[in-house]
Amino acid sequence: MGIKVGDKVKFLNATGGGVVRKIIDSRLVSVAIEGGFEIPVQASELLVIDPVDAGSKFFYESFDVPDAPEANAPSEHPEDSPVDLPKNVINSRRSEDIFIVFVPHDQKWMITGHLDVFLVNNTSFDVLYNHFRKDEGFWSGVDYGSLGAGTRLLIATIHRDELPLWTDGCLQFLFHKQTCNEVPPPFHADFSITGKKFYSEQNYRDSIYTAGKGIVVKIATISLETEEKNVRKPVSHPAGNEIVNSDNFILRHKTGDREAEVDLHIHELVDDPASFEKVEILEYQKNYFVRCLESAIAGGFLKVTFIHGIGNGVLKEVLLDILKKQEGIEVFDAPMQKYGVGAIEVQIRHNR
Repeated sequence: MGIKVGDKVKFLNATGGGVVRKIIDSRLVSVAIEGGFEIPVQASELLVIDPVDAGSKFFYESFDVPDAPEANAPSEHPEDSPVDLPKNVINSRRSEDIFIVFVPHDQKWMITGHLDVFLVNNTSFDVLYNHFRKDEGFWSGVDYGSLGAGTRLLIATIHRDELPLWTDGCLQFLFHKQTCNEVPPPFHADFSITGKKFYSEQNYRDSIYTAGKGIVVKIATISLETEEKNVRKPVSHPAGNEIVNSDNFILRHKTGDREAEVDLHIHELVDDPASFEKVEILEYQKNYFVRCLESAIAGGFLKVTFIHGIGNGVLKEVLLDILKKQEGIEVFDAPMQKYGVGAIEVQIRHNR
C-alpha cells in the first residue's frame, strides 16, 4: 500500500485531501478531512503529499486537519512476558483450560485494524508450548516458550491481512506441577478457525481473560483431555485376563455395565455453543462421536446409544456414514418409547 497513519494525502479523483487516521485493510484507509470528519477512501485514489522530495513538493497542499494520532498503529506492547490472570478468574475456575484469544486494538470498529493474539493458560500447571502454522503442504514453526499457571502471554500483534496465517495451526503442550495425582502426558491440538468469524462484530465478546472484547477459542481442557483421554490406565479386558491400555473417555457417559449414552446436542458438549458456527458445530459433533466410538471399542463396551436429535437429519447421516466403515458393529434405531426418532443404538459385536 505504501501509506501509513499520519501521512498527509491528496485525493486523485476529487478536490481536497486530509490526513490518514487509520489503515482499515490492505486497500482502504480512513482519512480525516477539514471539518473534523473521517471518510473511508481507496488507497489507490490517494497521493501522499508530504514535501519530502521534489515530486511531492509539486503536489503539496496544506489542509486544516489535526495531526493523526498514533493509537491505531502497532506499538511496543507492555506484555512482553506472561501476565497473571485476575484472582477472581482463577478462584472461579471450573475446569483447567488453555485458550487462544484474538483482541482488536480498535474496540469501536472491531472488524478492522490490528489484533493482539494471546495464549491464555487458565490451569494449575506450568506449561511449555510449541506453536506450528499450517502452510501449503507443510508445517512451519511460529513460536515456542513457557507459561506459568494462571497466566496469559501476548504472542503476536497482527494485521487483518495476516489472519489466514493464524486461523489454522497446531499447539503442543507439556505440563509441570510440583505435586499432582497423575502426570499429564504431552498434549497435541490441531485448531482451525473460520476466517469469516472475524468479520462479524457479534462474534467479539467480553472476555474475562483479556481487556476488552475478543474472539476466544478453547484449545485444551486439562481436567477432561488429559485425565480422561490422554492418561491411559491399565484395565481388565472383559474378554480375558490380559491387560490392555484403554482410552477411557467413554466412561463419562457410562450408564450401566459396559453400556453408555452420549447426547450429541451441542449444548451438552460445550459451555458456549453460541460461539460456534453451523459448520463448526457439525464438525465438533462428528469428532466427538468418533472419539466416543473409538473409546467404547477400546474399552470393551457392548452398547452405546447416540442421541443425535431430529433437526434436518444431517448429523444422523454423518454418523451412519462413519458407522458403515466400521467392522464388528451393528446399528439399530434406539427404543422409540424413550428416544423417539432422535437416537441410534450401536452394538459392538466383537466385544462380546
